[in-house]
Amino acid sequence: MRYLILGIIFVCVNIQAFAQSFSVHREQSEYYNKYTGAPESFFDSLHQYKNTEQQTRNAASSLQKQVFGYQPYWGGSAWLSYRWDLLSDLCYFSYEVNPANGEAITTHDWYAAAVIDTALARGVKVHLCVTLFNSHAQFFNNAQARQTLTTNLINMLIQRGAHGINLDFEAVPSSQQSALTSYITELSQALKSALPQAELSIAAPAVNWSNTFDIQAITPWLDLIMIMAYDYYWDGSSLAGPVSGFWPLTSSFDYGVNRSLSYYQAQGVPAEKLLLGLPYYGREWPVSANTLPANTTGNGTAITYRNIRSNTSVYKPENLYWDYRSYNPYYSYFTSLWRQCFFDDERSLGAKYDLVNRRNVAGIGIWALGYDNGYQELWNLIEDKFAGSPQDLCQDTIYDSGGPWWSYGNSEHYTETIQSAWGGPLTINFESLSLEAGYDSLWIYDGPDTQFPLLASLSGNEIPQQLVTSGNSFTIRFFSDNLTRLAGYKLIWSCPTASTDEYIAGPGFEVYPNPASGIIHLNITSTYQLPVEVSFTDLQGRLMFAKLFHVSGVTNVDIRTLKPGAYLVHLKSGSVNGTRKILVLP
Repeated sequence: MRYLILGIIFVCVNIQAFAQSFSVHREQSEYYNKYTGAPESFFDSLHQYKNTEQQTRNAASSLQKQVFGYQPYWGGSAWLSYRWDLLSDLCYFSYEVNPANGEAITTHDWYAAAVIDTALARGVKVHLCVTLFNSHAQFFNNAQARQTLTTNLINMLIQRGAHGINLDFEAVPSSQQSALTSYITELSQALKSALPQAELSIAAPAVNWSNTFDIQAITPWLDLIMIMAYDYYWDGSSLAGPVSGFWPLTSSFDYGVNRSLSYYQAQGVPAEKLLLGLPYYGREWPVSANTLPANTTGNGTAITYRNIRSNTSVYKPENLYWDYRSYNPYYSYFTSLWRQCFFDDERSLGAKYDLVNRRNVAGIGIWALGYDNGYQELWNLIEDKFAGSPQDLCQDTIYDSGGPWWSYGNSEHYTETIQSAWGGPLTINFESLSLEAGYDSLWIYDGPDTQFPLLASLSGNEIPQQLVTSGNSFTIRFFSDNLTRLAGYKLIWSCPTASTDEYIAGPGFEVYPNPASGIIHLNITSTYQLPVEVSFTDLQGRLMFAKLFHVSGVTNVDIRTLKPGAYLVHLKSGSVNGTRKILVLP
């Protein structure tokens, strides 16, 4: 039976309980406005920045996705450390609109900012962000104010040689939906008429409360929609929770990054117009206890990734936790009271970047550039995921948008393509399947898109037998209607050589790293009498090479002669034998 009334009640409760006050964009803009006009050196002193020109880690890196980073005027000289080879678009924040006449309250040094000159010189597209956080009706109902803003923006792009406009109109009341749509249409037509190559984009909410943004109506007039997939838990949240959880933390507030992306795709936004905006900041709240979730006892504070990492009195192993429900790290510590901070790191961002690749959307957005100043790992992650031809290695687990804990969402329509770095074939095994029979469905295609042959068409809860692809990729397509939601699916794909459990036999010895390339380390214990014969075979039993070792402990082995693939490492001394399986990378 299908429960429409309960679904409506559920949505209403969540909107009432969790609708936020305003975004981190507005929060930080209002905080730093008291420093308007201050030089870069002031902000460097405020943030304690010490910058040097950043060299590229890999000069040959080729960015395959858009990386659209917001440049706040309060960023100081952090831009000196940017990996410009890993940045496609810089969005300067911001032209603050006077709603009474459309003029700029301030443009925060748009005409002279050195970061803009540098971006243009490095071949990075530059966009001007336009902010309007209140008095929307006053602006929309004034034709002259709208025309003034449009004219100003076009002239500012021309004078700066810039490439686009990004609208950050927030807290727009639902009564202004049609007016918002009309202005986006109006601006798009004028911009394309004056500058045909210019781009118009918007910062769109993670949750489209009250359908204020008419996504289907505005999409044709936009080049990019940057989803602000953060602030799910904000300064005034009653619970401490992930700023940008991959999956929901709780069933009562079941929003997360995966679901937000699914929403925009279900609204018909083409993948090539979607950017998944992600945070380089976390948020810390005072909480009632060291529990998960924990009730907050005061407002939360946004903290940049840099400040989280550099606060060694708090950011240390005994305080760090991992929330498997939302797939997000956090720390918790006690001074005079308990405090919790949720943030993103390489692991959590890596999962979201993988989603971007699987969904084949345009790329990512970053709020905000410079918030990782002094730490290179987030730049390196962008290079690892979006430079060259990123492919999954040889095994992964894929869930619906609710993850392993919660149900999938209503009205979700998406496709994901998984491609291995190996030549294939791949095996696909379902560990669970629970879809509303006849209404919600999952299709598996044998190739990189839905034009390839169908491997399986699934609905209900009957788990199929193992599926095997003909090549190194497959595509899943998911559809749910807007009523009953169930547990969803969990599938594990793998290369055939990695589809079995890790091969461990015989007494203990360690092989690491695994997977590996170049050199591996063998830790040979005293269980093995010297000398020890070490041999490598492929999974068909063919000997690759063998060698005698006359010392125990950690020994290095050069495996550069082995082709990429899976191998068995055998140790033998007298009657004692041991075997381990390893994966050799390209």
